[in-house]
Amino acid sequence: MTKPRDLKHIGKLQEELGELNAALSRCMIQGIEESEPMTGKVNRRWLEEEVADVLAGIELLMGHFELNRRFINGRSAIKMDRLRKWHAMEWL
Repeated sequence: MTKPRDLKHIGKLQEELGELNAALSRCMIQGIEESEPMTGKVNRRWLEEEVADVLAGIELLMGHFELNRRFINGRSAIKMDRLRKWHAMEWL
């Protein structure tokens, strides 16, 4: 891939995914209702911001590359059903 606009779409989404990963890690380590010590921002708010940024990046990427939304939505529905069942499983 060499087109600058293609690279920007993919690169920016990767960056946003990294920021979401950092927010998720912070929530897992400290708890979702805890706050960042220096800024006082609650982890839940940071997580919400990063989820929103990733969703925006995904929407832009799908539009830019003209991805098949029908396929993506169908696959997403199947995955959510499977994950709901997995999340409900008792481990211990």
